[in-house]
Amino acid sequence: MKNQWVSNLTGMVQVKVMGLGPERFLNECMRKGIPLKNVKKSGTNSITFTIELKDYKRIKNIPRKKEYKVYFIGRIGLPFEIRRAWKYFGFVLGIVGFLAVLFLLSNMVWRIDVKGASPEIEYKLRKELNELGVKTGASQFTLPTLQSIQKKLQDDNPLITWIGVQLNGTTFHFEVVEKHLPKPEQALRPRHIIAKEEAVISSMFVEKGKPLVTANDYVHKGQVLVSGIIGTEDHPQIVSAVGKVIGEVWREELVSIPLNTSFTVLTGEKKNRYYIGTSQHKIKFWGFDKNKFTSFEKERNAYQFKFLKWKLPLFFTKESIFESEEIVRTYSKEEAVEVGKQTGRSDLMKKLSDDAKILQEKVLHESLDNGKVNLRIYYKVLEDITKTKTIVQGD
Repeated sequence: MKNQWVSNLTGMVQVKVMGLGPERFLNECMRKGIPLKNVKKSGTNSITFTIELKDYKRIKNIPRKKEYKVYFIGRIGLPFEIRRAWKYFGFVLGIVGFLAVLFLLSNMVWRIDVKGASPEIEYKLRKELNELGVKTGASQFTLPTLQSIQKKLQDDNPLITWIGVQLNGTTFHFEVVEKHLPKPEQALRPRHIIAKEEAVISSMFVEKGKPLVTANDYVHKGQVLVSGIIGTEDHPQIVSAVGKVIGEVWREELVSIPLNTSFTVLTGEKKNRYYIGTSQHKIKFWGFDKNKFTSFEKERNAYQFKFLKWKLPLFFTKESIFESEEIVRTYSKEEAVEVGKQTGRSDLMKKLSDDAKILQEKVLHESLDNGKVNLRIYYKVLEDITKTKTIVQGD
């Protein structure tokens, strides 16, 4: 069986001897040491057999008798198959090249549609997409994931409420929902401006209404700061009070900072591995080196191949292995107090309006308990202290 397989690789020739006494030719072959295979008698004066391709010239040099003739009737094996295929090589190469080019073109970006965006926002989005590599003629294999593109665009554009990203064939579709800032409230109903909390007035700007307090006054929660009733007692007029009152208020924050904190960080070392296959079975074709990272995190991005408008059941998967390590951060008590002050200030600013300002901070209480520094921090804040109250009958 093994010899037959080797013979098919090297090639064989089928020979037919016809005439009187064809056995004499077979005897001559045996005397020359030419091995014969599959010897068959196909008639009274006819014999067929097979020889190795390497013995073809030797058998042609054997003298032949006039009583019989030798015919070469067939060629078997890989060398002859290659020769036959070579005749159609150009045609096959053309088809393979055409399909390869068509496949590559089917996995590129040829169109980018942006809907729902104003011209200014669309221009900015297209500029950012170009920086991300999402542009006409780009290979889809090298692009970030749709989720990454969506997050990047939404984070960098505060005027966008939501953006949808779809990839259909060779076209990217972006659906944009812009933020529409609310129009200023039309004060159609009469109202007072009152204090929303206790404070000391720092400054006032009254556009409409009657101020009832001045700078440096101490006010209580719910106290009327600007009245919507103007005019005289005999001829009062009810309006919608409009104004802004800035006051100093007091706030407290409780902060707890552990002295020892463990967390995982990436070292910057990574290895990439590439796979191709179906969703269930994948074959690695690059990145065979052994993972020597003792601690690591994995990230996988899969891309499904397309051909024209059809999605193929084949995936190209990139697996990134990032080396990580466990870090223990240790603070002294003094360092923990400073970090606590920064944390308290940051937490407080998240609760305040954009125009608020912290004037003063003071640690009222400091304690060390169970490996944590606990702080109670006092803040003096300058902010708008107003809210409105509708004027009802009888005020």
